[in-house]
Amino acid sequence: MTRIKIAFIIVGIIILLVLFRSFQAETIEYLSRLGWEFWAWKFWLIVGIFLLNHIFLTYGWRVLVDREITFGQFVKMVFARIGGDATAAINALGALAGEPLKALFVRDFIPVKTALAAVVLDRTIHTVANVLLVLTGIFIAFFILQIPFYVIAITFLVFIIMLSFLVALIIRQRTGIVEYLITRSPEQLVAKIMSPSRWEKVRALDEEIALIFTSRDTMRHFYVSLAMHYFPVLASGVLEVFLIINFAGVNIPLHHALFVYIFGLFLTSAIFFMPANIGTSEGSFSLALSLLGYSPALGFSVGIIRRLRSFVWSAIGVLILMYAGLLKKEVTNAEKTNLQNS
Repeated sequence: MTRIKIAFIIVGIIILLVLFRSFQAETIEYLSRLGWEFWAWKFWLIVGIFLLNHIFLTYGWRVLVDREITFGQFVKMVFARIGGDATAAINALGALAGEPLKALFVRDFIPVKTALAAVVLDRTIHTVANVLLVLTGIFIAFFILQIPFYVIAITFLVFIIMLSFLVALIIRQRTGIVEYLITRSPEQLVAKIMSPSRWEKVRALDEEIALIFTSRDTMRHFYVSLAMHYFPVLASGVLEVFLIINFAGVNIPLHHALFVYIFGLFLTSAIFFMPANIGTSEGSFSLALSLLGYSPALGFSVGIIRRLRSFVWSAIGVLILMYAGLLKKEVTNAEKTNLQNS
């Protein structure tokens, strides 16, 4: 896996270098147009947009937790979200590792089993929302691009297949998704790892996950979470692209910014195995803007600014995770001191 990851990183760097070499003069011009005002406050405005995005996404996670949450605890959930999502920004495959980190971060006021169940549902809902975003992009592309009908039909068919898979996944979550996935692993591996006590924990986790589907009231929480994963994500992504391009001195209509953002989301999601989406993210924006008749160098510039924004939030997330580790150490030392004094 390490060799494969290194190979993908090398490929991504090569793509970046090819893109920069191809659009070097124009890219430098677009970046120079941004000026010192951009780096002084406009860039931080773009960074701040995603603080609101994190808050809305955290609320989408919070409604899946069947217990009272205070304002201070919700703030801690926001920190947990930022820290967990930082792993996904660094490596798309790291998103799987980031989800349990969120549950561990809030274990002092949400039982780990409950938090993990909410995290699994939250990730499923996030995937469903991304598929709906792709459908939005297909709908927009139908009106603003001269795309052959058969291409639209094939893309829509792929969307239907993806949506059907997600519906099947949600149905499976009602009857025990974790146990189902484990039983599909090699029998020797399952026999070696799983014990009766672990099977009990897995079934308890599945029961927590299935709880959301037990009544209309709990299903309402599911739909609220889905809305939090669709509308704020769409608004923040489109606004970011729109502002960057306009700050660079190019007027772009909002529906074009919408297409550029969703096209980039679709392409990077399809090539999810590329660490940090190196090269693919910048290339997707270059391709999307060129399809709309803009300079591909503009798309490359958008990709660079978005990557810098991603670096900022990744750094914040890593600092949060580091602080959580230090906090755990301090708590452990305090407990030892209390035991010694007693």
